[in-house]
Amino acid sequence: MAENLSLDEQQTGADLKQKLVGQSVPRREDLALLTGTARFIDDIRLPGMLYAKVLRSTVAHARLHRVDVSKALEMPGVHAALCGQDLVGKIKPWGDLMQDLLVGDHFPFAVDKILYEGQEIAAVVADTKYQALDALEAIEVEYEELPVLVDPEHAIRPDAPVIQEGINYEFGDGNIFDRYRVRVGDMEQAEVEADVIVRQRFTTNRQAAAALDPHGCVASYDSFTGILTIYSSTQSIFMVRDVLADALQIPRNRVRVIVPEVGAGFGSKAQMFAHEVIASVLSMQLGRPVHLVLGRGEIFRAGTARTGQVHYAELFLKRDGTITGYRDYVVHNCGAMSLWGNQVIHIGTNVGMLPYPIPNVHVDADIVHTNTAPAGPLRGFGIPQMIWVKEQLVDMAAEQLGMDPLELRAKNVVRPETFPYRTPMGQVIDSTSVYDCLLKSAEAIGWHQKRAEPKPYEGVGLAVSMKYTSCRHPSFDTDLSAVRLRLETDGTVTIYSSDVSHGQSHATFLAQIVSDVLGVGFEKVNLAQPDSVTSPFGLGTFASRAAAVLGTACRQAAERLREKVFAIAAHVLEANPEDLEASNDRVHIRGLPDTGLYLENLAAYAAYRTHQLPPGFEPTLEAVATFDTPTEREAPDGTGNLSVTYSTAAHAAHVRVDPETGRITVVDYAMAHDTGVVINPLVVEGQHQGGFLMGIGMALGEDYVYDDQGHLLTASFKDYQAPYATELPELTKIYEIPAPSKTIPGGQKGAGESGTGPVPAAIGNAVYDATGIRFTTLPITPERMLLALKEKERRGVEKLRFPDDMPDFSGPRTHAEWPKPTASDEGDILL
Repeated sequence: MAENLSLDEQQTGADLKQKLVGQSVPRREDLALLTGTARFIDDIRLPGMLYAKVLRSTVAHARLHRVDVSKALEMPGVHAALCGQDLVGKIKPWGDLMQDLLVGDHFPFAVDKILYEGQEIAAVVADTKYQALDALEAIEVEYEELPVLVDPEHAIRPDAPVIQEGINYEFGDGNIFDRYRVRVGDMEQAEVEADVIVRQRFTTNRQAAAALDPHGCVASYDSFTGILTIYSSTQSIFMVRDVLADALQIPRNRVRVIVPEVGAGFGSKAQMFAHEVIASVLSMQLGRPVHLVLGRGEIFRAGTARTGQVHYAELFLKRDGTITGYRDYVVHNCGAMSLWGNQVIHIGTNVGMLPYPIPNVHVDADIVHTNTAPAGPLRGFGIPQMIWVKEQLVDMAAEQLGMDPLELRAKNVVRPETFPYRTPMGQVIDSTSVYDCLLKSAEAIGWHQKRAEPKPYEGVGLAVSMKYTSCRHPSFDTDLSAVRLRLETDGTVTIYSSDVSHGQSHATFLAQIVSDVLGVGFEKVNLAQPDSVTSPFGLGTFASRAAAVLGTACRQAAERLREKVFAIAAHVLEANPEDLEASNDRVHIRGLPDTGLYLENLAAYAAYRTHQLPPGFEPTLEAVATFDTPTEREAPDGTGNLSVTYSTAAHAAHVRVDPETGRITVVDYAMAHDTGVVINPLVVEGQHQGGFLMGIGMALGEDYVYDDQGHLLTASFKDYQAPYATELPELTKIYEIPAPSKTIPGGQKGAGESGTGPVPAAIGNAVYDATGIRFTTLPITPERMLLALKEKERRGVEKLRFPDDMPDFSGPRTHAEWPKPTASDEGDILL
């Protein structure tokens, strides 16, 4: 087994022993957060600022006949009010970009039809937020309720009422927004030759991002310059700028997006929202800043949630345990609007097949609209759903084969003789320690001993996944980040980037990289606020891309800046640039660190004493670098290398079930990861811990629960069962077994999401080991546990699948009784 190191002990070579990269440097961001001086969106105050509030629908599906805001305009302090009819023909609809097709299914307000509870109906702006809230009550709304579709499988029935009317979906029809399929190998032959087939219907839950920092913005239009400035709690300033400018039909250089502190996003702030358009329109009308921040109930009802899925999945194996095929039909619930929902199934399926190089894969998916909150990206981007399904099938197969689940996984995880290795699905694995991570996680919880000496209502479970590091989305032909560096005249360095830090510690790890390359003190490196006017273009912060993609751009910019600095120093010192090195805020001859020139002197030459510069030298000490990953667009058959590199996560859980209350306690948990070269172990450990927190919430409690009329019953933290700190195990068993990326110049991989993917499946497998109950739906709540225990007792069985009970079967077997996808193999390419 490869040597495994704690995060604090990890080094990546002798050349890094004196460097900051690889060290647990305290986070630069923490002081402002701990002292309460950090400024979030709700803290922004501008002169003359007004406050807007939104009237939202209380029904999930209805014809909208009339919205009358006249009485609201008469209320004290009210300056303006808007509804959908006021903006028809003035605001361009926007939507999800899917495979070059822009679907305009978004508008600031419902116009003719209400699609989900919480949809925007009207807005009021007043002197105070309380006056705006009072005025909302004076708005008159007339509507005619329509049948509501909450269940995605009901929504695809031929007789189901159509939710999105008037939208021409190129690859869908009815309530099917998009279709997707994967065709790898020969599935029919794999089925015939399989010795063991396990199959099951699984469902996954809708999970909220639950970021403490609410969605919101402050829009400020300057009628003199014609510039619209919007402060937004977003993950992507240029995405907001470009979509907002397009919706408002104004030039992009007339829209400025600035991001204050963002108290987490987890993918839920990776698109433009209606409130950003509403605040902008009101500010442009009134010529005053408009503050519009959503309340928690609004975020639950109108923000984005994790996409829910229904899987009809099968796993094919040989007698020796070799996995030979995977087949699945997925009904993918993207809610009432598109957002990024269709892309979740593309990426989640492609990468979710790992870490097994399965030679035959056959997947069909219908991406479906329902009368529920829009669904889109959330930490893991579809991979936790896929891992929940696939890793439970692996355990089911191990039981049928009479194999240890650890042995079966170890036999099948990717272990190429050489790298890079291209899997049948098309992923190019440039490095991995997945096998060692799997063994380490099992060892850390005492897998073999606990399996050999079981205790009543206690059990252990495993799950393993590989997570993309950044990703070329099906709708993008780019995967880039950019950095601009400037050496200031006092020897400090300013970093400009449009990638928004919302927990990833950009100010810390970028400063570590710059400090190492330029030899400047860590405390002298500052990260500027993301601003679309001053920052270089970038896609934003999502997809675990910060360290690998943004970090690489930063390293390249620092190296280019170092070349300029060395050119000046070599000219002044009459030395060869190759003989120079940088450390301790100065450039000096190699081996003579106490001599040379300080960086501030070299910067001053470029700024104020240009006669001392080398002949032909451009008098500037700035450098820009853009890094675009060498990835591929998705092929028509669903294959392709969408990620620049892949990080491993192997998790092992030990759980205890209380048969009296149904409560599940995770008493021990181990996580073994391959994050490549770890820039800051302290930050990476925090990312893994946070990833686990989101995973355990998905496994044991969090869910968007709707009644049959589309009313969200879990729209507050009182009802939404997010985990408490007291419900978590001590996360001390976190291990790194590095396999540095061979594609990323610095060797680092993504860490932000790999800690989430395996958690629900590992806990689900452990619950089965403890109780004999295979839960087929998430979350596994105490109520469901008690029902399952009673059902198991009623039937008098040792094993039970709950709530979907399907008997095991062996050998070749038709799956004709399973639901059919709505498109056949002979149909159009479904991407």
